[in-house]
Amino acid sequence: TMTTSDNTAANIILSAVGGPKGVTDFLRQIGDKETRLDRIEPDLNEGKLGDLRDTTTPKAIASTLNKFLFGSALSEMNQKKLESWMVNNQVTGNLLRSVLPAGWNIADRSGAGGFGARSITAVVWSEHQAPI
Repeated sequence: TMTTSDNTAANIILSAVGGPKGVTDFLRQIGDKETRLDRIEPDLNEGKLGDLRDTTTPKAIASTLNKFLFGSALSEMNQKKLESWMVNNQVTGNLLRSVLPAGWNIADRSGAGGFGARSITAVVWSEHQAPI
């Protein structure tokens, strides 16, 4: 499912959108010049020093996530679906949720790779604070 880590499902979705190249091409179309997807699961989780495959930068992924959730890169229906998947994400657990102040919400997605690498892409907001 989209709220748990399911590599087989991810590869089926990747195939439906043109594979890693289809994802990277779409990212270029919406202005993300950094993020790239080169391999499928689980191979994309293996990284070596200097290997640029399957990488992004913090600035690029934050900008792309902003376009997905609040911009025009996705339809309103797909924005809501993505937000729901990220709010209900079960992979990250309490990694960030446990330290959020009361009244704050989080929508996140995480990943892990070799050498203890961990990534979390998230949006946080409260009733009185716009998403960051």
